[in-house]
Amino acid sequence: MSYDYENEEEEPKEEKEEKTEEEEEELPALTLQDIELLMKNTEVWDELIAGKITIEQAKKLFEENYEELVNSQKKRTVRKKTTKSKKTKVKEEEEE
Repeated sequence: MSYDYENEEEEPKEEKEEKTEEEEEELPALTLQDIELLMKNTEVWDELIAGKITIEQAKKLFEENYEELVNSQKKRTVRKKTTKSKKTKVKEEEEE
């Protein structure tokens, strides 16, 4: 009746590896703009924690960073719409 401890230890490790792989798959894809926003906000938090800025200044910076993201996304959607309309015009001319 010998008990094999080595096999028991290996099984939980395999389960843990599978769980981390599943968790990684559940993360949403980040765009470059999302990453830039995260970096800027991290810098604001670092300055706030270090005592270099006040809470009010941090709030203002967070809002500015968010507005920049929203504006860049708006510009991006406008560009996509204009390029789509140009493509449809070309297709229409080709059909004629």
